[in-house]
Amino acid sequence: MDEIDKKIMYLLFRDGRVSQRSLAEELDVTPPTLNYRFRKLEEDGILKGFTLFVNPSFMSRYYGFVAFINQRDFDSDWIFLKFKCVEWLNVYGVMGKSLRDLDEKIDVMSKALGETRLKYIPEQSPEELKPLDASVLSALSKNPRASESEIAQELGIPSKTVSKRLKIMSKKGVFSVFPILDIPKSGLIMFSMFSRNLKKITGVLESCTIFRITDGKAGINVCLVENMLQTRNYVNGARLQDPDSDVMIIYEYHINSKPLRVLDQ
Repeated sequence: MDEIDKKIMYLLFRDGRVSQRSLAEELDVTPPTLNYRFRKLEEDGILKGFTLFVNPSFMSRYYGFVAFINQRDFDSDWIFLKFKCVEWLNVYGVMGKSLRDLDEKIDVMSKALGETRLKYIPEQSPEELKPLDASVLSALSKNPRASESEIAQELGIPSKTVSKRLKIMSKKGVFSVFPILDIPKSGLIMFSMFSRNLKKITGVLESCTIFRITDGKAGINVCLVENMLQTRNYVNGARLQDPDSDVMIIYEYHINSKPLRVLDQ
């Protein structure tokens, strides 16, 4: 991948629903050039598609993050996120119907995977989506880059209504659309930083951030950069603000769409 390809991937992580026309304008290339690069990324197996992430808090669910030594893997419908890291760790996003249910699920994982190396359950107040919003997200999960008119046609509602609801939900942090990237093939570096006071490091990491979950104080910040030198500079800058922050290099990630079945219940 050259510099333009890397910028394409970064912009897609910032907004997975951005149109190719908008991408072409942002990168100052012609639409045919952008379309060619898009297809080439797909043909080379670097860009494998797109997936919808919905914050469990907006599905009336509690969530937390746990890390285990990655000698074995673990999968379940209630695992909504997984980061495989070079530090011999897998980091899982786990969701449950209650804090007790969440702890019980983590206990199940511990029996299979061993002692947790990191456990973080943020302060949270789950809420239930409006039926209309749940319907829009269920439709979007089938094709995360579907146009507003396509979603409107499937649901039998005005396109303006879909546009309004998507904008409101996006602003609230209800959902995001992410590209499915083969990180090793891309040559990019993805890393996460965990901090008990995330605000201390967000300013330093803002320009590389593609994903963040926080309870307003602690949280996890995920970044995408071009090389290891940039990684070191960002990490060193963040640790000047919070020396206790933890960093992990991610070589593979999975966002599980199965938890979205909750929206249909």
